[in-house]
Amino acid sequence: MSSPVPPARPVFRADVQGLRAVAVIAVILNHVIGWPAGGFAGVDVFFVISGFLITGLLLRDREEHGRISLRRFYAKRMRRILPAAVTVLIATSVAAYFLFNRPRAISTLWDAVSSLLFVSNWRFAAEGTDYFQATDAVSPLQHFWSLSVEEQFYLVWPWLMLLVLAVAARSVRASTNRVRIAVGTTLAVIVAASFVYALWETATSPAPAYFSTLSRVWELGVGALLAAAAPALARLPLPVRVLGGWIGLAGILSSFFVISADTPFPGPWAAFPVLATALVIAAGVGGRQRHLVPLVNPVSVFFGDLSYSLYLWHFPILVFLLVLMPQQTTTVTLLILGLTLAVSLVSYFLIEQPLHRSPWLAGAGGGTGEALAATEEGQDARDARRAAWQGWRERFGAQFILSSLGLVVIVVAVVVTAQVTLRGGPSAAAPGAPGSPGAPAAASPNDGSGAGDTAGQPAVNPEDELQAQLAEAAAATSWPGDLSPSLDDVIAAGSSTNPARACFDIGATPDFGSCTWGSGDAPNHLYLVGDSEALSYAPAFKALAEGSDGTWKVTTVGLYGCRFTDVLIQNEGAGVMDACQQRKQDVASHIVSDAPQLVVVSNAYALGKASDGRPITVGDIVASTTTETAKYGASGRLVYLAPPPLGASLGQCYSPATSPQNCNVGIDQAWQDFQSATAAAAAATGDHVVSSLPFSCANGVCPAFAGTLPTKYDSVHLTPAFAEHLAPSIRWELGALGLF
Repeated sequence: MSSPVPPARPVFRADVQGLRAVAVIAVILNHVIGWPAGGFAGVDVFFVISGFLITGLLLRDREEHGRISLRRFYAKRMRRILPAAVTVLIATSVAAYFLFNRPRAISTLWDAVSSLLFVSNWRFAAEGTDYFQATDAVSPLQHFWSLSVEEQFYLVWPWLMLLVLAVAARSVRASTNRVRIAVGTTLAVIVAASFVYALWETATSPAPAYFSTLSRVWELGVGALLAAAAPALARLPLPVRVLGGWIGLAGILSSFFVISADTPFPGPWAAFPVLATALVIAAGVGGRQRHLVPLVNPVSVFFGDLSYSLYLWHFPILVFLLVLMPQQTTTVTLLILGLTLAVSLVSYFLIEQPLHRSPWLAGAGGGTGEALAATEEGQDARDARRAAWQGWRERFGAQFILSSLGLVVIVVAVVVTAQVTLRGGPSAAAPGAPGSPGAPAAASPNDGSGAGDTAGQPAVNPEDELQAQLAEAAAATSWPGDLSPSLDDVIAAGSSTNPARACFDIGATPDFGSCTWGSGDAPNHLYLVGDSEALSYAPAFKALAEGSDGTWKVTTVGLYGCRFTDVLIQNEGAGVMDACQQRKQDVASHIVSDAPQLVVVSNAYALGKASDGRPITVGDIVASTTTETAKYGASGRLVYLAPPPLGASLGQCYSPATSPQNCNVGIDQAWQDFQSATAAAAAATGDHVVSSLPFSCANGVCPAFAGTLPTKYDSVHLTPAFAEHLAPSIRWELGALGLF
C-alpha cells in the first residue's frame, strides 16, 4: 500500500477565476445580442468548475479532519449561494408585479419559488420550455435552471461520497490514494451513465434534455473526477501542462462558435466545452498557470470574482428592459450591459462578498471564520460570536456604505430612465406600420376573397366600424381602461372558454352532434374544420348559426395543432401526431356523408416540417391543403378562411406600465405568401378565399384590441369574445361570395 498523500491546502486558482469570466461573458453576450451562437455553453464551463471545486473541498475536509462534515459543507454553500440568489428572486418578483401582466407576474412568482427550492429546471422542463425556441414570454428567472442543477448535485453528491468512503475505508487511517480511487471509480460510472442518458434524451426529448439533471450531472462529474485525480495531475510535466492549458482555452472559445441552437445539446456536443474546460483545470493542478495570460490577468480574475452576480442579474435586467424598450437598438443593448455591470458590482460588494465572508452559520459547523473557532476555545461562545461579528463590521463597514450609495444612484437612474421612456410613447414605428419600410397598402374588405355580387347584403358593411376601431387602437398610446374581458383574463384563459374547445381536443374524435349549433332541421349545413385557427373562429360561426333564424346549422370540428393537409406536418404537442390522421379521416367521412352546403377551412399560416423531417415550403403546404380538401367532394362550396396575421406575443408585449404600441405589428411576409398561394390555388379549383385583414388590421397595422375587446390571447389566436364579435363581418364576407 502506498503512503498517504499529504492533504493539499486550497490554493487560489487565478485560471479558474478566468474561466468563470470567460463563461459568464459568453453567456451574457449570447443572451443579449445572440453572439456568439454557442455562448450558452458557458454554463457547461461553470458545471465543470463547480464539480471540481466542490469535490476538492470535500476530499480536503476528509483528509484534514478524518471525516466530511456535512454541516460545515452546507453552511459554506448557504453563505455562498443564498444571499445574492434570494436578493435577485425578491427583486425580480417585485419588478414583475409592476411591469408584467398579471398571469406573467404570477408565473414569475412561481418561478421564484421553484428557484428558491432549487427545482426550477424541473419546472421549466415540465412546462415544455424550449431554451432555443422561446415563442412566448420568457421567464426572467429561466437562467436559474443551472443553479438548480448544481444545487441538486451538491445535495446528493456529498452523501454519496460518504457512502463510498464508508465502503472504501474501514477507518480514518485508510490510504488517501485508496479513497480517491474509490471516489474516482464511482464518478467514472456516474459520468458514463449520465452521458449515455444525455445522448438518448437529447435525441428523443431535446427540450427537456436541456434542463434535465440526469442529462447534465456528467458535466459536474467530469470536474469532480479531476478533483479525485488531483495528486496524479499534479505530477504532469510543465510542458504538458502549458500545452494542455492553451489547447483547453482554445477549445472553450471555439466551442462558442462551433455550437449553435441547431446542435444536439447537451448530448453529445456539450462534451466539447466540458473536455476543453477539463484540460485547463487539469493543467493548473500542478502549479500556477502564469502563461495563460487571457485567464490569469487581473481583469479576468476580477470578472471571475464578479461572475456569480453577473450571471444572476443579467437575465432579469435583459427581460425587464426589453419590456420597457422592446426595440433593441444599440443604445438599449448598451444600457442592458451597463446596468447589468453596475447592479452586479453593487450586489457583489453589498451582499454577496460580505455575507459570504460573514460569521453567519459559522457556529453550525465551521466556515470562513477560522478565527471564530480558535477564539471559542478560550472564551465564551457568545463573546466569540460577538467578536467575530465586530471584526466583520470593521472589515466591511465602509464597503457597505459605499455600495449602498451606489445602489441609491442606480435606483434613481433606473426610475428616471423608466419615466422618460414611458412618457415618450412608442419608441419606434411598429413593423409594417404605415410609413415604415415594406408596409402593405390598406386592404380592401374582400382583399383576396374573390367577392362577387353583394345583393341581399346589409346596407352597411360591419367591417367599416371594425376598421375604425382597429385604426384607433393602432394609434393608441395608452391602454383603455374598459377592456372586457381584460387582457390579463384572456391571457390566463386562452382557449379554455371557447365553446368548441372539446371539439378540437386531442384524443378520440368527438361526437359531431355535440359540435353542432343551430336548428337540427335547418335546411343549410356548414362545416368549419381545421387546426386551432378554426377553433378560434368557432364562436363566430356558433353565433351565425344561432342568429340565422333556423336556416343554418354549423358543425365545428378539428384538432388543436393538426393542420388539415394531406401531408402530416410535425407538431410537438403531446398526442397530436398520433391523433391527426384519424381525425382528418373522420372529418372527411362526415363531410362526404352530410354533403353540407358550405365547408370553411382554416389552418395556421406557418411553415414547418413533414412527419419525416423534411422542410416543406408555402407552396407544398397549400398544395397539400387542397389535396386534403378535395376529399370532401365540395368543389365550389369550399372557403379558405385566413387566420389573423402573426402578432406580437400578448403575454410578452402587454404590460400595464407600457404603451399598446409595443403590441402593434405589421402583416408578416409569411402570411402574405400563404394568402397569395391560397388565393391562386382556390381560383384554380373554383373555390373561395376570405381574408382576415378587414377584421384584424387597419392600414397594415394589427393591434391587440379593437373597441373594448382584446383581439387575441397570444400571438395569433382570436379571443372567444372578439371572435363572436366578428360574426356579422364573416356573414358579410360569405354573403359577398353568394354563399350565405
